[in-house]
Amino acid sequence: MRGEWQRGKEVYDIIDDLGEGDLVLKGANAFDPFGQAAVQIGHPQGGTIHTVLSAVYGRRVEIMVPVGVEKRVFEDVNALAAFVNAPGGSGTRLYPFPGTVFTELDAIELLTGAETHLVAAGGIYGAEGAAWVGIDGSDADVADAASLIRSVRDEPPCEV
Repeated sequence: MRGEWQRGKEVYDIIDDLGEGDLVLKGANAFDPFGQAAVQIGHPQGGTIHTVLSAVYGRRVEIMVPVGVEKRVFEDVNALAAFVNAPGGSGTRLYPFPGTVFTELDAIELLTGAETHLVAAGGIYGAEGAAWVGIDGSDADVADAASLIRSVRDEPPCEV
Protein backbone atom coordinates (compact mmCIF):
# COMPACT_ATOMS: atom_id res chain seq x y z
CA MET A 1 0.00 0.00 0.00
CA ARG A 2 2.59 2.43 -1.24
CA GLY A 3 5.14 1.56 1.42
CA GLU A 4 2.99 2.17 4.47
CA TRP A 5 3.07 -0.35 7.29
CA GLN A 6 -0.47 -1.45 8.00
CA ARG A 7 -0.06 -2.09 11.71
CA GLY A 8 -2.83 -4.16 13.26
CA LYS A 9 -4.32 -5.22 9.93
CA GLU A 10 -4.56 -8.77 8.72
CA VAL A 11 -3.63 -9.67 5.17
CA TYR A 12 -7.30 -10.34 4.44
CA ASP A 13 -8.07 -6.67 5.29
CA ILE A 14 -5.64 -5.22 2.74
CA ILE A 15 -4.98 -7.85 0.07
CA ASP A 16 -7.20 -6.19 -2.53
CA ASP A 17 -5.31 -2.90 -2.13
CA LEU A 18 -1.82 -4.35 -2.66
CA GLY A 19 0.00 -3.81 -5.94
CA GLU A 20 3.39 -3.61 -7.59
CA GLY A 21 5.90 -2.03 -5.23
CA ASP A 22 4.25 -3.45 -2.11
CA LEU A 23 5.99 -6.00 0.10
CA VAL A 24 4.46 -8.69 2.28
CA LEU A 25 6.45 -10.22 5.14
CA LYS A 26 5.48 -13.88 5.48
CA GLY A 27 7.20 -16.24 7.88
CA ALA A 28 7.96 -19.84 6.98
CA ASN A 29 8.17 -23.20 8.69
CA ALA A 30 10.93 -24.48 6.41
CA PHE A 31 13.56 -23.23 3.97
CA ASP A 32 15.98 -25.27 1.93
CA PRO A 33 19.56 -24.91 0.65
CA PHE A 34 18.18 -23.50 -2.62
CA GLY A 35 16.60 -20.46 -0.94
CA GLN A 36 13.07 -21.81 -1.26
CA ALA A 37 10.56 -21.44 1.57
CA ALA A 38 7.46 -23.33 2.62
CA VAL A 39 4.77 -22.88 5.23
CA GLN A 40 2.66 -25.49 6.97
CA ILE A 41 -1.05 -25.15 6.31
CA GLY A 42 -3.99 -26.68 8.05
CA HIS A 43 -6.74 -24.73 6.31
CA PRO A 44 -8.38 -26.58 3.40
CA GLN A 45 -8.27 -23.47 1.18
CA GLY A 46 -4.56 -22.83 1.76
CA GLY A 47 -4.64 -20.26 4.56
CA THR A 48 -2.99 -16.85 4.41
CA ILE A 49 -0.28 -17.87 1.94
CA HIS A 50 -2.87 -18.72 -0.67
CA THR A 51 -4.42 -15.29 -0.21
CA VAL A 52 -1.03 -13.57 -0.48
CA LEU A 53 -0.14 -15.44 -3.67
CA SER A 54 -3.14 -13.97 -5.46
CA ALA A 55 -1.49 -10.56 -5.09
CA VAL A 56 2.02 -11.88 -5.83
CA TYR A 57 1.08 -13.45 -9.13
CA GLY A 58 -1.81 -11.20 -10.04
CA ARG A 59 -0.31 -7.82 -9.15
CA ARG A 60 3.47 -8.34 -8.74
CA VAL A 61 3.54 -7.89 -4.97
CA GLU A 62 6.83 -9.07 -3.43
CA ILE A 63 7.28 -11.46 -0.51
CA MET A 64 10.13 -11.32 1.99
CA VAL A 65 10.45 -14.39 4.19
CA PRO A 66 11.94 -13.59 7.61
CA VAL A 67 12.83 -17.01 9.00
CA GLY A 68 15.20 -18.30 11.66
CA VAL A 69 17.99 -20.68 10.71
CA GLU A 70 16.47 -23.29 13.04
CA LYS A 71 13.84 -23.82 10.32
CA ARG A 72 16.34 -24.97 7.69
CA VAL A 73 15.72 -28.32 6.05
CA PHE A 74 18.10 -30.37 3.98
CA GLU A 75 15.84 -31.37 1.11
CA ASP A 76 14.09 -29.36 -1.59
CA VAL A 77 10.87 -28.02 -0.03
CA ASN A 78 8.98 -29.00 -3.20
CA ALA A 79 10.00 -32.64 -2.72
CA LEU A 80 9.07 -32.46 0.97
CA ALA A 81 5.69 -30.97 0.05
CA ALA A 82 5.03 -33.78 -2.45
CA PHE A 83 5.81 -36.26 0.32
CA VAL A 84 3.61 -34.79 3.08
CA ASN A 85 0.79 -33.64 0.79
CA ALA A 86 0.30 -37.04 -0.86
CA PRO A 87 -3.22 -38.52 -0.81
CA GLY A 88 -3.79 -40.69 2.22
CA GLY A 89 -1.56 -38.58 4.45
CA SER A 90 -2.63 -36.87 7.63
CA GLY A 91 -1.66 -33.75 9.51
CA THR A 92 -0.77 -30.35 8.15
CA ARG A 93 0.33 -29.86 4.58
CA LEU A 94 3.40 -28.03 3.31
CA TYR A 95 2.95 -25.14 0.85
CA PRO A 96 6.12 -23.96 -0.96
CA PHE A 97 5.97 -20.31 -1.99
CA PRO A 98 8.17 -17.76 -3.75
CA GLY A 99 9.94 -15.07 -1.82
CA THR A 100 13.27 -13.76 -0.63
CA VAL A 101 14.43 -15.78 2.37
CA PHE A 102 15.98 -13.51 5.01
CA THR A 103 17.56 -15.08 8.11
CA GLU A 104 19.27 -13.63 11.14
CA LEU A 105 22.55 -14.22 9.29
CA ASP A 106 21.36 -11.95 6.48
CA ALA A 107 20.26 -9.34 9.02
CA ILE A 108 23.67 -9.29 10.72
CA GLU A 109 25.42 -8.93 7.37
CA LEU A 110 23.07 -6.17 6.21
CA LEU A 111 23.26 -4.18 9.43
CA THR A 112 27.01 -4.53 10.11
CA GLY A 113 28.85 -5.49 6.92
CA ALA A 114 30.35 -8.53 8.68
CA GLU A 115 30.41 -11.97 7.06
CA THR A 116 28.39 -14.62 8.91
CA HIS A 117 28.58 -18.40 9.13
CA LEU A 118 26.19 -20.79 10.85
CA VAL A 119 28.64 -22.81 12.93
CA ALA A 120 26.34 -24.91 15.12
CA ALA A 121 22.83 -24.95 16.49
CA GLY A 122 20.85 -25.99 19.53
CA GLY A 123 21.78 -26.80 23.05
CA ILE A 124 20.29 -27.29 26.49
CA TYR A 125 19.44 -25.10 29.50
CA GLY A 126 17.76 -22.42 27.41
CA ALA A 127 19.87 -22.76 24.26
CA GLU A 128 17.36 -25.03 22.51
CA GLY A 129 16.84 -23.54 19.06
CA ALA A 130 19.89 -21.30 19.44
CA ALA A 131 22.12 -20.50 16.48
CA TRP A 132 25.86 -20.30 17.01
CA VAL A 133 27.17 -17.76 14.52
CA GLY A 134 30.73 -17.21 13.33
CA ILE A 135 31.54 -13.62 12.37
CA ASP A 136 34.33 -12.39 10.09
CA GLY A 137 35.27 -8.99 8.75
CA SER A 138 37.09 -5.83 9.74
CA ASP A 139 37.57 -5.13 13.44
CA ALA A 140 34.80 -2.52 13.26
CA ASP A 141 32.38 -4.88 11.45
CA VAL A 142 33.00 -7.67 13.97
CA ALA A 143 32.55 -5.25 16.89
CA ASP A 144 29.31 -3.97 15.36
CA ALA A 145 28.04 -7.53 14.88
CA ALA A 146 28.96 -8.49 18.46
CA SER A 147 27.16 -5.42 19.77
CA LEU A 148 24.07 -6.19 17.69
CA ILE A 149 23.97 -9.80 18.86
CA ARG A 150 24.40 -8.76 22.51
CA SER A 151 21.52 -6.29 22.11
CA VAL A 152 19.06 -9.09 21.27
CA ARG A 153 20.46 -12.26 22.81
CA ASP A 154 18.86 -11.80 26.22
CA GLU A 155 15.40 -10.91 24.94
CA PRO A 156 12.81 -12.62 27.14
CA PRO A 157 10.73 -15.43 25.65
CA CYS A 158 7.49 -14.40 23.97
CA GLU A 159 4.67 -14.77 26.47
CA VAL A 160 1.19 -14.78 24.99
